[in-house]
Amino acid sequence: MNIVYLPGFNSSPASEKSSLLQKHFPQIIIPKYNTWDPTISYAQLEKVIQPLLAEGMLLTGSSLGGFWAYQFACRYQQQCLLINPCMHPEHSLRRYLGEVENFYTHEQGWLGEAQLAQYAQYRFSGRPHRITVLHEQGDELIPYMESVRNFCGKARLILPGGGHHRFARTDLIVESISQMLAV
Repeated sequence: MNIVYLPGFNSSPASEKSSLLQKHFPQIIIPKYNTWDPTISYAQLEKVIQPLLAEGMLLTGSSLGGFWAYQFACRYQQQCLLINPCMHPEHSLRRYLGEVENFYTHEQGWLGEAQLAQYAQYRFSGRPHRITVLHEQGDELIPYMESVRNFCGKARLILPGGGHHRFARTDLIVESISQMLAV
């Protein structure tokens, strides 16, 4: 089974979380994708995910990557692990409107109202095969109660106290991936 990790907004495969996951799961696939334009993001991610469908996959994603992991898991009935997920990017990303810069690659781009409006067309019906959501209660950008509202009764919810948006309890990520692969 393939493991695909999708980094969040303004992040990349060079992030600390990506490096940690590569250390524990050397076979993990971490695509570089545009996190500012949903139409480009979708096309880039579809190219990565489509060829892996025959073997099945665990889609994991952090923040905005959680949005994409969930949407692709819905579309293709795969399992997903969401980490402090940004499930309403059209609202959560509003604070970043204007010029944006990737934290790791220093590429620059633009996030405008038109891009935020595009997220609606990438909400797929269907249901993932299985969902685990990790959301730290100390997340300063996306309140953990959003995950409770979005996933209560639909997913395995793990809501550790403390932490922050970058997700401090990385041991829970590694443990959750290992558990999901074992089933």
